[in-house]
Amino acid sequence: MEIGIVCARSAFLYGDTQCSSVTDEVLSGWPVRIHRKCGGLLEIVTHYGYGGWVNGSAIRRVLPEEYGFWGFWGSGNVVPRTSFFQCRECLEPAILCKGITDILSGPKVQAHILSTLFMGSTVLAVGEPQDGWQQVKAAGEICGFVPSCSLLRYSHMEKIHISKETDGFIPSCSLMRGGKNVIPQKEPGEITPETERLLRSSILRYAESYLGTQYRWGGKSHAGIDCSGLAFMAYYMCGILIYRDAAIADGYPVHEIPSSQMKPADLLYFPGHVALYLGDGRFIHATGNLKTFGCTINSLNAGDPDYRGDLAESLIAVGSIFP
Repeated sequence: MEIGIVCARSAFLYGDTQCSSVTDEVLSGWPVRIHRKCGGLLEIVTHYGYGGWVNGSAIRRVLPEEYGFWGFWGSGNVVPRTSFFQCRECLEPAILCKGITDILSGPKVQAHILSTLFMGSTVLAVGEPQDGWQQVKAAGEICGFVPSCSLLRYSHMEKIHISKETDGFIPSCSLMRGGKNVIPQKEPGEITPETERLLRSSILRYAESYLGTQYRWGGKSHAGIDCSGLAFMAYYMCGILIYRDAAIADGYPVHEIPSSQMKPADLLYFPGHVALYLGDGRFIHATGNLKTFGCTINSLNAGDPDYRGDLAESLIAVGSIFP
């Protein structure tokens, strides 16, 4: 089996070789396993276990060592400190955390735009930031500069152990005050209430960044996103890989909980639809409903003006990654 990474800005996955139905969207720098080729298409499986057919030009084949380097995010593995990359250059994988980020030809706002990537794309940070700018290499082998605030670097993240199945990440700045970690975990495997609150808040902050984004079936970017794409990306940005579809699936960290116990950032499942709970009966979701057709906030409370009765009356499950 061959392996590769997405070298395009993004690429859609299709359910068959006729490309008759979109099933998912993969972003730049995401690692994939290649199962077979059919004409100009490749059948792939993503690092989060979702498969489909993609245009072969969107994938660059790589060696196993490089695959592991790009695929660190959400894997629970520490990035190798002595990879074949870092032996030659001081490179560190990083995740773009702004909705859309331009890679510029130089460290100034007036520089030429070499490429534009979406939030969640993986790049390689070259060396340390200087004067607020970070040099990066994209999976498509473009080298340029981005504002350092546009990146989540692995070395700047705090790993949070949630349960035996799940780990997550929060930017270290969220956990630090005065240079000291003020929210330590009590014991290995035990998450503190405050750390859980911060992680739930981070998940929702990423979800809310998509507000106003148009609905796009199979989409996972700020150019267009669907319901399970929104849920996936909100968790993905915190280093947590959940199932890509609107269902609770075995082998993924989300488990069902009683609806009476749901808290902010837990997942609400409806027939063919999923949303993220905000609290006080409100939820954020990406909907194809033609009244909004995009990422919006609605309510489960019948008295609220943005009440979605069709969803409130069809809630089938609530899911959580937390114990």
